[in-house]
Amino acid sequence: MERRETAFDIIVALGRRFKEYRKALGLSQQAIHRKTGVALSTISLFENGKGQGLSLSHFCLLMKTLDLKVEPDTLIPEVFRTDLAKLWEKQNKRSKK
Repeated sequence: MERRETAFDIIVALGRRFKEYRKALGLSQQAIHRKTGVALSTISLFENGKGQGLSLSHFCLLMKTLDLKVEPDTLIPEVFRTDLAKLWEKQNKRSKK
């Protein structure tokens, strides 16, 4: 029987990826906090696999702050791609105004 990823598994994986990208860019959690206004505790919880309460808008804001040049399809598991891609587009349109 094939194991299906749960939402928890996906959040844990995304938090790890975020932390890897942040560190690769030489950014501290404090720097991310200053750029986004997202609480340090929220960033820490997300990076350590305990960010189940992270809102999609905060998630998109955090990813955008890393200035990743990837589409959500590259980062997000297929199960969530459509909904998150729509939110990502909406968030990017707001920030360009």
